[in-house]
Amino acid sequence: MYVVVLILAVLVFVAVCVWYARSGYFSVFHPFSLYLAFHGFLFVFRPIVSRATGFRFVYIVYQFTPTEAEKSQAILVATLGLVSFAFFCFRQGNVAMRFNVDAISLAERTKLIPPFLAAAAICFPVGFYSLVKLWNDAGNDMILASMIQDKTTHIFINTQGNGYLKEAQYMLATCGAMLAWLFRYRLLAILPLAIFVVMRAGTGSRGAFVAAAAALSLLWLYDQRQKWPSPRVLLGVLLIIVAFNYVGADRGRAIRMTFGTDKTADRSYGQATVDARFLEGMDFGNLEYVEYIVHTIPQRTHTFSYFTEELQLFTEPVPRALWPGKPTGPPIQLFNLYDYGNPVGMTNSLPGMGWYGGGWPGVVLWCGAWGYVLGWIYRKFATGPQSAFQTVAYMTLLSSLIVAFRDGGLVTLGRQNIFFMAPILLWMFFAWRFGIPSLAEARQRYAARAGRVSENAAPPAVMDGPRRSALPAAVARRRAALAAARAAAPEGLPQGST
Repeated sequence: MYVVVLILAVLVFVAVCVWYARSGYFSVFHPFSLYLAFHGFLFVFRPIVSRATGFRFVYIVYQFTPTEAEKSQAILVATLGLVSFAFFCFRQGNVAMRFNVDAISLAERTKLIPPFLAAAAICFPVGFYSLVKLWNDAGNDMILASMIQDKTTHIFINTQGNGYLKEAQYMLATCGAMLAWLFRYRLLAILPLAIFVVMRAGTGSRGAFVAAAAALSLLWLYDQRQKWPSPRVLLGVLLIIVAFNYVGADRGRAIRMTFGTDKTADRSYGQATVDARFLEGMDFGNLEYVEYIVHTIPQRTHTFSYFTEELQLFTEPVPRALWPGKPTGPPIQLFNLYDYGNPVGMTNSLPGMGWYGGGWPGVVLWCGAWGYVLGWIYRKFATGPQSAFQTVAYMTLLSSLIVAFRDGGLVTLGRQNIFFMAPILLWMFFAWRFGIPSLAEARQRYAARAGRVSENAAPPAVMDGPRRSALPAAVARRRAALAAARAAAPEGLPQGST
């Protein structure tokens, strides 16, 4: 039975891939591409490897053994999640990606460098202070010392310092990617992001450095007008996966030892009672987590959660110092999965969260809602003006989805994007204070100067596809930016004035 269901899941996945490739919407900038990669790796490829080699690690840690029917049900839940996400995502996101990049938008990017530097002057010191403190705490075994574990929910609670300051280092991911993008990927411009990636990996946490690398890659592909990564970028993705698994094996201890700052006690990182083989550990165990969910809900809990856990989105931002009686985890919990096993470190994933909340209808509702909203956001970006702010914000959102799909809840998306988006909002504030006009205003001024009647007329030198220029790319960009800046200059100022 399980083999038949697994074959069915593979066939559905292949059919969706073929349809998507022929649809005309196929692009790395489409959120469905990320979900397709997420699903294909964790719910198609890895189950085949698990079946062939007999993965048991998560079952031993979680103290449960699913039946053949429950294993089959988990595959069907994931497959239904894929179909639901795809159907609703393309109800809104059924447009092809285009690069609305012209001389005016290139000039805008140059003008926005001073406001960015002002924002970076705030974000970089705060972020690096947070990161250095986290590095030192990890190297001296102080992270767990500052946390207590709730005996009922098994959730760790921060008891020392400010939680916002501890998470402020997430801002470095966005700031580093923005710096590299604005300064054309020069070596010195990439250096801060590289430092963040190494130090964040050294703390044992991997989601942030994966998001940072993804954001930088997406911005580079956007700059190159490439809808799909080149072999070099795909090689980089493979290296990130290897690094993710390597860092997870010892929670960054090897990196800290390289720099001579590690003082943690000897213990087995990520190993419970058996040695986990490659892909067998908990970092990629979302299939086993969904099996545990269908094994437990609702047969043993006798109820679903009805998505009450998402109420934590409203309680999470409130500091515990201001709310001493703040609930641990969701404010309303209809059951506790620890009553039926040991689901330590479980990430539900989108389809798992859907079943968690409402069974089969819940999977369609939850995965469909995510697909619909992300498809709408994609449409707005792909067909919109694509200002510098919009471009960085959209690429940052896409990079954060890698972890959000794995966790399955809005809380993770909100918790990360508070800090991922903070530098962008600060950048926008300083641009407003500096009096820099928006991209739409600049294009309207150019249209008026050029004698165009329609505000929707195409701006000069739109580049939707590979660059075409007899001049070197850098020279062509510079000349186009200067021409657009002169054309978009406010009335009354001589051309070339600042």
